[in-house]
Amino acid sequence: MDEKDTTNDNLPPIHVESEWSDLKECVYGSPDNWVLPLIYNDAKLRAQGEFGEFWLQNAGRNMKEASPELFDELSDQTRGAINFLESSGVRVHIAGTISSANRKFPRGEDHGVSTPWMRDPFVTIGSNVIELSPRSLFHRRQRFAIREILTNTMDRGAKYFAQPDGGADEDLDGMGWGYLEGGDIFVLGKNILVGHSGGCSNPEGARWLQHVLGSDYLVQTVAIDPIFPHLDCVMMTPREGVVFASIEALPQGLPNFMKDWDLFEIPKALAKSHMSCNNLVLNDQTVVVPAEPELDFIAHGLKDRKFEVVRLPYRVPCMVGGSFRCAHQPLIRI
Repeated sequence: MDEKDTTNDNLPPIHVESEWSDLKECVYGSPDNWVLPLIYNDAKLRAQGEFGEFWLQNAGRNMKEASPELFDELSDQTRGAINFLESSGVRVHIAGTISSANRKFPRGEDHGVSTPWMRDPFVTIGSNVIELSPRSLFHRRQRFAIREILTNTMDRGAKYFAQPDGGADEDLDGMGWGYLEGGDIFVLGKNILVGHSGGCSNPEGARWLQHVLGSDYLVQTVAIDPIFPHLDCVMMTPREGVVFASIEALPQGLPNFMKDWDLFEIPKALAKSHMSCNNLVLNDQTVVVPAEPELDFIAHGLKDRKFEVVRLPYRVPCMVGGSFRCAHQPLIRI
C-alpha cells in the first residue's frame, strides 16, 4: 500500500462563510496566459468600447502577439494583486496552463484562454467545493487549469464534486440544462444568491445548486439587466448590512432580506464601463479597489462607511470586463 500523502495535513480546513469573512486562501488568475476568446454570445457581453473593437478584430489571437504592451500591463497588474494578497497573509494558488487538447473542449474548437480571471469555473460554499457548468464557452475549459488545486481540497475536509456538464451546445435552457458561473454566486451566510441575466447562470442551475446544498442553505435567483453577464458586475457586499449596487440594473430590486441594508447606489453606466462593483473584499474592514480615478467615488463611499481602502492598478483587466472579484475565488473565508 502506498504511504499516505501528508502534504496537506497541517493546512487549515476548506470553508467559506460569507463574502465579507476574512480571506485566508484563494485561487487567483494567471498572469502568464491570455488568448482572446472567439466571439460568441458570451464574449459579446464583455467586449465593449475601444477594446471591444480590438477584441472583435483579434479574436482567437494570443495577446502576447496581438498587443505585447497590453499583455505586459495585464501581467504586471495581475502579479501586483497576487503579491499584495500574499504580503497580506493570504495563501494564493495561481491557475496553471490548459493543454492544447483541453483548450478544444467541448467541441473541438479553441475558444481562447481566459485564465487571468478564475471566478467562474468553481465556487466554495461552506466546505463544498463545486466545479460549475458555465454557459460561456471560454469558461468551460478553465477547470482544467485548476483541477489539481481543487482535488487537493479533499484532503482538507472539503466535499469536492461537479455540476452536470453543459455539453457542446452554446446554450440550452430546458430541464436538466443548468448553467452556473461563479461571478453570479454570492455566499451571504446561509443565503446564496445566483444572478440571472439570461446570458450566464440560469434558474435551472440555481435549482440544482439548492438540491445539492440541501435545507441548510436558501438559494435565490436575482434578476439582472441583460447587458451585464454576472451579479458581481452590479453588486458588492463588503460587510453584513452594507451593499453597493446598481439598482437600475436589478429589475426586481434587492432580495427581501437585504431591503433594510445600507445601500450605496452605483449608476448603471459606471457599473458597466468601469466594473465599479467588482472589487476584492479582503474582510469586513478592508476592500481593494482599482487605482483608476473613475473609481474614486467607490473608494469615498467605502471610506464613509469606515472601510480601509487599498488602491492597486488594474486598468487592463477591468477594460476586458473582469476586475478583482472576477480574478479570484476563495477557498477559505472565515
